[in-house]
Parts: sequence; structure tokens; C-alpha cells
Amino acid sequence: MKVNVKLSLLSLLSIFILWSCGEEELPPPDVSGLKASITLVRFDRAMMALDTGNLTESLAELEAKYPNFTDTYLRFILPIRRGDFSPEEQNLMLKAFLAFPLITEVDAVIQEQFSDAALEQQRLDLEQALRYYHYYLPAAERPDTLLTFFSQFEVAAALYGENDIAVGLEFFLGPNYNYQRVDPRETIFSAYLARTYTPEHLTAKLMRTLIQEEVPKPRGGKLIDHLIYEGKKLYLLEKVLPFTPDSVVHEVTAEQMEWLRSNEVPIYAHLQKEQMLYSTDATLIKKMTQPAPSSQGMPAESPGGAVNYLGKRIVEAYVKANPKVTMPELLGLIDGQTILAGARYKPK
Repeated sequence: MKVNVKLSLLSLLSIFILWSCGEEELPPPDVSGLKASITLVRFDRAMMALDTGNLTESLAELEAKYPNFTDTYLRFILPIRRGDFSPEEQNLMLKAFLAFPLITEVDAVIQEQFSDAALEQQRLDLEQALRYYHYYLPAAERPDTLLTFFSQFEVAAALYGENDIAVGLEFFLGPNYNYQRVDPRETIFSAYLARTYTPEHLTAKLMRTLIQEEVPKPRGGKLIDHLIYEGKKLYLLEKVLPFTPDSVVHEVTAEQMEWLRSNEVPIYAHLQKEQMLYSTDATLIKKMTQPAPSSQGMPAESPGGAVNYLGKRIVEAYVKANPKVTMPELLGLIDGQTILAGARYKPK
């Protein structure tokens, strides 16, 4: 019996289209039917409206209105609600905070930068990110409140209460605010970190905080375990922010993002040549995976944590090689070597 092996032009065209689509990234899923309702709470405005002439009563009213966050704020973020301070001393310290020149200056910038309309857009952006988050992690807890506060440059984003989320607006004042003048000796005001203190990074930093809770930390102490751990967080962050620039997701400049894309092979070759992938040196692992002006042993134009991009690429390769793996299953794989082997990774 003869088997007809002829292919029509239309069939060939169909195969070409399917092959081409397989090489390209699939469009984001439709999440319009998923619910994600966020209530915005301007705790920062309520704090600055406290009556310093009658602080005890005014603070009691604030706490009655925002019971969960007020205690967290006064106990851990400022912090003044401590056992070694009397109530009178706590009130004096709070008065000093509210009248401190840096605080009043930051408050003025916040009022200008974060109008109700600007924060409404941030709220909508967060809701959309949470829809994608729910799509990929349907069992994960999601906040229903976004609370705004500011302190003394202590916390950019935090979960509180029953998984509600709070954002420190002083970390999003934008490129026109000179963070160096706050304290040039403080690492958090270094240029490579301060460049991310913009409104464009706000939703991504909030989602980073949520994702941090859902990605199990590696049990192993090898660099491969830690770069895969960072890679999984970046992979999920990209999924929940599909229309956000890669440079914002990775917290690098556009030029550094291009450097990462162009140097995937050299980064991997460097780790192999220096036998770093399986290193258990905790100091080395921290230097390679945490924020820094540039990556150790790499050109000055490289961003800090360049290996995290490699981790994300390995995770992407693993998902491509194992298309049936769900996001919860992927996040549950905590052995870096297992993912590397299953990825059949070949840097490009």
C-alpha cells in the first residue's frame, strides 16, 4: 500500500506558522474574568493629620480606625512603641518625628508626586498584577488592601494583618529626588539602588514582596540552588507583570538589560570556568546574587546579580522542556540541580 506523503502548500504554510509560534513567547493569558479588588488606604495622610496638641486622643482615634497597621507601624517601623519608653516619651518621639524637617520635606514631595489620581492608577496596576498572580497561583493568599505610609526610609513594602500589603511611599519619589542627600554613607541610597525608587517600580516591588512568600528558599547551599531560587522569583514576576519592561522587573537599566541578553553564554561560561555553580561559599553566593553596582568577575557594565538572569533563563528552559509543569509544582522544586538537569539548558 502506498502512503501519500505529498504536502500541500497550505499544509506547509500551516507547519511554518506553528513552528514560528513555538519559537515566540505566547501571549499572556486572559485574566479579565478573575476577581482582584484592592481598597486604597491613605495612612500617610492620616498620620500627618494627627493633632500634636492632643496627641494621645488623636493617636487613639487613628488606632481605632487602623488597628492592625498602627501598632505595627509604631512598634516595628518607626519604632517608638517599646517597653523601655513610657507613653509620655513615645508621644514626644512621635511629635519630633512629625515635625522633623526631612519628614515634612518628604511629605511635601509625596503630596505632589502621589495625587489621588496617581495612586488610583497604581491601585489599578496592582489589581491587574494580582489577577495574573491568581491565575498562576490560584491557592495563594492575595491582599485586598493597599495601605500607603512613610517613615524614615525603613521599609519599601511589607505584608501586615491578614496578608494586606503596605507601601512606603518615600521609596518611590522618582529620579528628581536626591536620595544621596539623606545620608550619602547609607548603602540603600547608592545610585544602583536609588534608580529603582520611582513610581514605575512600585507595583513590581509590591509583587516581589508577595512572591517572596510563595517561593520556598533553597535547602541546598550551592550557588546553583540560589540562582535558580532567584530565577524562579523573576520568572513568576515576569508572568504577573507581562507588560512591564524587563528592566523594571530585573531592576536594572535598559543598557544593563541589553547586556544581560547579549551575554548569557559568557555568564554561564564564567561560572563553569571558575567552578562557581556548585560553590558553597556563602560570601560568594551573596555577592553573586544580591544587588550590587556590578557582578563580581564580570565587566563593569554588567549589573549586580547577573547570575539571577541566568537562573531565570534556566527556569524558562525547564518549563519549555516540561510543558505540563504547573507554577506551584515549579516553585516547589527546590533543588537547583534537578531543574538544571531537567531544563536541558543551552545558553544562547
